[in-house]
Amino acid sequence: MTQRTIARLAGGVGLTLAAFAGSGAAPADEHADRVRQLVERVARGDEVESAAAAEQLIELLSAPLAEAIGPLDSRPVEEVLRIRRVLARLNGALRMRIFRMDLPPEDRSLFDRFAAAYPELVERAFDDHYAVRRAAVLQIPLEPNTGAGVLIAGKVNDEDEDVATAALSVAGKLRDAVVARNLTRYIADATGAVAAGLYGPEQQDIARTVALLVLESMKVVAGAKAADSVPALAQALSFFGRSRYWDHYQRSEAIRALGGLGDRRATAVLLEFLDDPSPVRTQADENGQRVTEAVGDVALLCLLRLYELNPQDFGLIVSPPDRDLAGFASDEARREGHRAFRIWYDQRTDKLKTEQAAPATRPADQRK
Repeated sequence: MTQRTIARLAGGVGLTLAAFAGSGAAPADEHADRVRQLVERVARGDEVESAAAAEQLIELLSAPLAEAIGPLDSRPVEEVLRIRRVLARLNGALRMRIFRMDLPPEDRSLFDRFAAAYPELVERAFDDHYAVRRAAVLQIPLEPNTGAGVLIAGKVNDEDEDVATAALSVAGKLRDAVVARNLTRYIADATGAVAAGLYGPEQQDIARTVALLVLESMKVVAGAKAADSVPALAQALSFFGRSRYWDHYQRSEAIRALGGLGDRRATAVLLEFLDDPSPVRTQADENGQRVTEAVGDVALLCLLRLYELNPQDFGLIVSPPDRDLAGFASDEARREGHRAFRIWYDQRTDKLKTEQAAPATRPADQRK
């Protein structure tokens, strides 16, 4: 069970652990230990054990709060409204605290300062209702290198797709180092979750949504030129690019995003897609010649740019109006161009291996 699932479960009963840890017959420490045990059983138990523990956890946390509130019909309307407003805030408050706990120290500090400056906005960003969360995300000030980026990127992992999409839109506008760092963490976590099969047959619609969020996150990170993100983006491309979750067009977009970072650590993954013949688009060049771009051609263009090679030397036609449109006029030309690059790359690899294996040159004063 994911942390988000646990958060939703715990959010359903509010922050009663903090409010009632010392109430009732059980001492505070014993009560807290019992809650922790049940949370672990919910998270780690089999289906039957997890369900049973969930019921016990809900009862343990909700019963003291319900007993303390008592019958609402015995209270004046104003008191009832106050209590209901507090109850509505409990779920969001718990979600926010769990989100904060999951942040690395640097980002937790940034988030704390942002939350102190914009307490009401942050509270709305974790509200129970998706429309309130979405509106809050769209109102986050685009302050670079602050907790704004932490919160924006964090809401890409929202349980509602509309909120996540809104967060990605805002992330694309801010696109700073904080956004890139936190989206990179999301990309890595989301890729790992889908790759591990955490979404079963009945949750494949969620898995597909996550895959698309990962792709859009990759574009934002690439736009931020976050070189440190290369390993996470490469892992995402390697998995989703060969899965059923991305089509050939989405594969090409992910390849462009990774290649756009200009880091040669992406070479191995780009080579995986060099032979992909799936057509992406066809367009006439300035001479009226029809050029077809395949997924493998997108990978080839990225590789040529990484190694500062001229596309024309490999027969790759790059359309001047669109520097990212590159392809070949025929399948034969494509085979020759790709073969030429592989020959060049293999020769370069062999040369590097030879240089690395060569003995180090002796200092000048030891030569005879």
